[in-house]
Amino acid sequence: MKEVSAQEIQAITNNGRTAAVFFYTPLCGTCQMASQMTGYVETIFDADFLQADINTMPVTAQEEEIRSVPCLKVFNEGRIVRTIYAFESIPSLLKRLHGLLPLMEIKEEQDNEGSENST
Repeated sequence: MKEVSAQEIQAITNNGRTAAVFFYTPLCGTCQMASQMTGYVETIFDADFLQADINTMPVTAQEEEIRSVPCLKVFNEGRIVRTIYAFESIPSLLKRLHGLLPLMEIKEEQDNEGSENST
């Protein structure tokens, strides 16, 4: 996940981007575990997953109404469509994000074996 500033978070809401922003503090052990889970989930969705240290942006934390960390906020068209505080498991996180973010497109590799013409 890319680390972002308060200004970049503001740009997400102003530009109407679809993104998930993971709010954390560096000394939070639960945040470290949740960050690993979110990093895995990031590979499944075709959306920007960003992270922000709320210690460096107290005004943004207040504006976004961050009650505790870890916190994942999903933005769609500049609006918050989901806020997640509980990171129980990867399947539970996937279930809560499904339908809010586009899935990564899987490209099938073509099998070249057997494609040659035998005459």
